[in-house]
Order: sequence, then C-alpha cells, then structure tokens
Amino acid sequence: MSTAPHPGSGTPSDAYAGAVDHYTSPSRRDWVKREWEEPELVRVLDAAVRASANSSVRAPATTLDVLDVGCGTGVALELLRAAPSLRSPDAPSVRYLGIDLDPELLGVAAARFGDPKTRFLQADITDGIPDAPHDLYLSTGVPYSHLTHDELREVVTDVLRAARRHPRPTVLLIDVLGRYSIEWTLRWGQTRWDYRMSFFETDQEHSSTPMSTYGGAELDALLRQAAEVAGCELDRIELVDRSLVVGRHTATGEYTPGLRNYRQLLNDLADPDTLVEVADLRLGDVELPDAPAAVTRFFAGFVARWDARIELAQAEARGRDDREVAATLQPALAEDLQALELAAQPGLGVGHSLTATVVTTPGG
Repeated sequence: MSTAPHPGSGTPSDAYAGAVDHYTSPSRRDWVKREWEEPELVRVLDAAVRASANSSVRAPATTLDVLDVGCGTGVALELLRAAPSLRSPDAPSVRYLGIDLDPELLGVAAARFGDPKTRFLQADITDGIPDAPHDLYLSTGVPYSHLTHDELREVVTDVLRAARRHPRPTVLLIDVLGRYSIEWTLRWGQTRWDYRMSFFETDQEHSSTPMSTYGGAELDALLRQAAEVAGCELDRIELVDRSLVVGRHTATGEYTPGLRNYRQLLNDLADPDTLVEVADLRLGDVELPDAPAAVTRFFAGFVARWDARIELAQAEARGRDDREVAATLQPALAEDLQALELAAQPGLGVGHSLTATVVTTPGG
C-alpha cells in the first residue's frame, strides 16, 4: 500500500510544520473549541465507550483497550477520560496506545501523560495494525482523510478482521473531512485535493498535502464493503457531522471566496464585552454549488432555520442599549445557534468533519 504524508499514516511533511506550536497554543482553545466542539466530541466518545461495553456475551470488561490513530499530542485521550462512562466508580480503566508519525507531537503527548497504562508509538497505520484486538479504535482530527479511499478501505478491513477475534463488540471511530462543508464549496466536485493547515496557530510555513473528503453515503458504503471483505458482522454504523458552521477554515476563507469568518463571529457573540453585527452571521448569502438532493435539502432547511434565528435576534435587539445586547442577548444567541447546529447533524458530510461510529457484533 502506498503511504500519505501525515501523522499516523505515511511520512511526515512540512504540511504539519508548526503542529506543536498549534496544539500547545492556549489560543487554540477558543470559546467554540471549549464550549461547542469539545463537548460534542466527548458525547461521541462516550457513546463509543458505552457501545463497546454493551455485550451480552460476557461480563463488562475491567479494562478498555484503546488504539488512537494519529494521536498527535494526546488531545483525544484527554477528552476520552472526560467521558461520563469512564468517570463512574465501576468504569473500566483505560489501556491506551497512541500512534503517530510526528516525533515532536509524540514527545509532547508522552510528557503530558505519564501513566503506566498509556503508551505512545511512532508508527504508520498503513503498515498494519497491532495484532491484539482493541475494544476501541479511535481517530479524531481527521487522520484518515490523509489516506485515499482505497487505503482507508484496506485499513478498516484489517481492523475488522481483528474484530472477529474479539469476544466483545469492537468500536471504530472513523473521522474524515466532510465533502460538502461550506468551508470548501469550490471543492465539492472533488473527493481528494490539496489541503493546507493554514489555520495552525504558528509562524512556521506549511505546504499542502493531499486529503480525501467523504459524503455520508460514500463513507457508509466503504465501511460496509470493508466489513464484507473481512467477514465481520456489523451491529450498526452511525454517522454524524461536526462543525457545520464553525470549522477552522471558516476563519481562513481559503477555499470559499467571500466566506465570512463565522468561527470568530460566534466567538465574539459569546463574549459579553464584544458587540457583533449580527446580520453578518446570516448563512443565506453563502453560494452553494450543486450537490446530491439530500445535501441540497438539508442546507435549504438548515439555512432557513439559522437565518430565522438571526432575524429574531435582530428584532429583539432593536431599541436596546448596546451594552445590554452584548452582555445578555448575544451570548444567548450564541447558545441558541450552537444548539441549532448540534441538532442538525445528518451524517451527510456537510460539516468540517464526518465521524462514523462503527460497532461490530461480539466476535464480529
């Protein structure tokens, strides 16, 4: 199998220049990250943990074996530990292996987590997975998008072959870039294109690297094909879109001409000391290209609901003092828009990332 230049699969490249600066920068965890994206990811992780523990074959395990692909600085481990299912008195302990290709990121991760049950390893997932089956194969930060579609199918097939030997359900979290994000409307017609991490919080130069994007139907079909080849029985596949309006490239505008910086606007909206021109948050002005009918229908309904809430907020603010608007009305609007996005995650590939939770039957 060929390799791709990224952490967790392939050879490191200057596409990830400045990654350590970015992932250790306090400013990376803005309001959207802390209050919007991270809680949603914790929810996804918690559901994965519960799915792994839901076995009628044997008593729940006392240890949860986790393999984190493209682990970077260990961000996903930190969020995994925050999952409610792992914080109860009878929760299993976590035995964790994080793999990545970037030695600098791994060094940061090893320094952060000094747990005897936590290991970090420089490895390439396309060279094969560890022999011992794991309960949870984790990925966050879209590491699998560095692979071609065929490469991803091969990796998932290998994991599902291992799952057949596991007495409990095996859970895979497959995190990839969504094909139909408003962040890259000029690329909706392509499934693989050169992508830059130009949102990194760093002064270092970085270049492009090929990345694959997925619609929900494409990813679902790929996963089912892998299961068929592996001879592994699936219990279910659940798809969810994440960061529909607040993805990092809404801040760069690199792939959609004229796109407003929605992420910063929402950060400002949540700040009680900052007055925002609320009309700038409208989505109806974003020109969307042709897409599958389900995607077009989704955006028509979502944009209508979003913009209606913006118009209501404008009406509520009329005649109010600016300080009152900034301190009370705008933070409430930020929470409303967050709730609106989190309730609209159809798994169509319409967000920055598309996450598939794949659950096998016990023993595959």
